[in-house]
Amino acid sequence: MKVTIKSKNENPLLGRMEVEGQITFEGVTPSNAQLIEVLVKEMKTKPELVIIKNIYTKFSQQESAFSALVYKNAEAKDKAEMNTKFLKKKAEEDAKKVAEAKKAEAEEKKKAEEDAKTAEEDAKAAEEAKKAEAEKPTEEKKEEAPATEEKAE
Repeated sequence: MKVTIKSKNENPLLGRMEVEGQITFEGVTPSNAQLIEVLVKEMKTKPELVIIKNIYTKFSQQESAFSALVYKNAEAKDKAEMNTKFLKKKAEEDAKKVAEAKKAEAEEKKKAEEDAKTAEEDAKAAEEAKKAEAEKPTEEKKEEAPATEEKAE
């Protein structure tokens, strides 16, 4: 796929550059995503800031004309572009994914805290058991000593 940019029109009021060009390709017409990848490299920008308006394929030829918009920043894009049903649905899905990721992260954090608490409690219990074992033999010796004295008498 070969992309030739015919015109670049700077539109400072809307914060974008309007690009028109020609695509020469073999096989099927390139998708919007493929064209966006090429324009990102050409214009040195991010893929989120590029919008393909049209791709006009010439009948029985391996050429297409396209028009695209390259925005300077996300704010300018949000102000100028309409939010279609598809974009709204995609934004909602992305928001759900982010919410689920945060929820899963919070659950993992809680689980890690609970594991740390149980490990701490286990360590305390082990220390108490050691202390109890250390104190038992001395108590047993004390109990044994009076028993031997009684036998001697």
